[in-house]
Amino acid sequence: NIFEDVIKAYLDYRLSAYPTLKELCSSAPDFAMAHIFKGFLLLSMGTTATIPGAKTCADHVRRMNQLTKRERLHLQALDSWISGDTRKSCLFWDDVLLTEPLDILALKLQHFLLFWLGEASYMRTTVSKVFPHWDKSSYGFAQVQGMYAFALEECGDYANAERLGREAVEREPQDLWAIHAVAHVYEMQSNISAGINWLNQPLGEWKDRNPFKDHLWWHTALFALEKGEFNQVLNLYDEAVWPDDKNFYLDIQNAASLLARLEFFGVDVGDRWNSLGLVSEEKIGDHVLCFTEPHYTMAMGRTGRQNEIGNQLNSLHKLRDSVPQDIRKTVETLAIPVCSAIRDYYKGDFVSTINQLMPIRDSYQPIGGSHAQRDVFNIYLIDAAIKSKKFDLATILLSERVVLHPNSFGSWVKYADLLENSGNISMANKARSEANRITMMD
Repeated sequence: NIFEDVIKAYLDYRLSAYPTLKELCSSAPDFAMAHIFKGFLLLSMGTTATIPGAKTCADHVRRMNQLTKRERLHLQALDSWISGDTRKSCLFWDDVLLTEPLDILALKLQHFLLFWLGEASYMRTTVSKVFPHWDKSSYGFAQVQGMYAFALEECGDYANAERLGREAVEREPQDLWAIHAVAHVYEMQSNISAGINWLNQPLGEWKDRNPFKDHLWWHTALFALEKGEFNQVLNLYDEAVWPDDKNFYLDIQNAASLLARLEFFGVDVGDRWNSLGLVSEEKIGDHVLCFTEPHYTMAMGRTGRQNEIGNQLNSLHKLRDSVPQDIRKTVETLAIPVCSAIRDYYKGDFVSTINQLMPIRDSYQPIGGSHAQRDVFNIYLIDAAIKSKKFDLATILLSERVVLHPNSFGSWVKYADLLENSGNISMANKARSEANRITMMD
């Protein structure tokens, strides 16, 4: 069955998924689900440029006679996504899963959109509702375990997340989402050794996969970063995270946040921001995911494109008035303030950065992404506190950080420097010994 092969390729993040589906749509013009799925894949590319193509798919299916209830619901989910109401799409998939709990397409697409809505509890609920219907003999069981593992991790249930994620990888060793879920567990637990061992793949691994593989390389780099192996991070950046100039939203997120973290820890990243700034400037006005916007701002701010950031913020203000209410709230209360704060950081107005990030720093989740990804906003806040000489604030923020990230070499070094500057030599010495301990870890 070609359609099942396409779904499997999609779940495995294989480059072959879209071209194979395109061929299937050409050879089977009356196959409703193939055309609906093509629309979904176009929209998942994270750019408004694919919306007309997705509309063409939806219109084509609408002209068909006698759609099943499942096909109609998927079509309504597609229409809602086209209009920008991704939350409504998720409600239609809820309806699909009521009667079709083994519809892995509905489950995975909903999981994808809920992730970018920052809806961790909803992700967990969705998978848990259908989980009893699945068993080891069901095709896609490992992928469902991987989805459940990731949702549990984002909800803080690390033990069950690790168990399910590892089971999924044992069952399906190339399930990138399950590999990713376990990597998140180790990141959130600051279990650097386990993370490094878990993501111990050779360069070039997954070369037949779509850009999601680059995000796994980002995680690999993050563990090296925490251990203080900065040259290794730069090498991974060049070879796997940003090996060439791209414009896929996830690659931009990965690259910008990794460079920002490196610079926070005092690493000279050379001219690596330049291509990123150029690509980000080209993305102004291409609003799909709120979480991507601050990463464009980082790259433009770091490369001196302040006027372009002004254009980006103007565009976000216009967007606010044309999207569904829940997304409008996210744009207004999170995307615009975070982008403004990062703009001001690169203008040298560090107090403004602090004033904008402090009130919202415990409320980032609706902007989308994971806890690990959103942590970059904390980096900007801490550095703004240091650079504005608000040392009491910087010290308390770093105190919090080393508790949450006890195996972060760079965080302990920053903390030690601040403690030393304030005259607290005994605590500074303890912090330096913690940093040294991390460099000696296996």
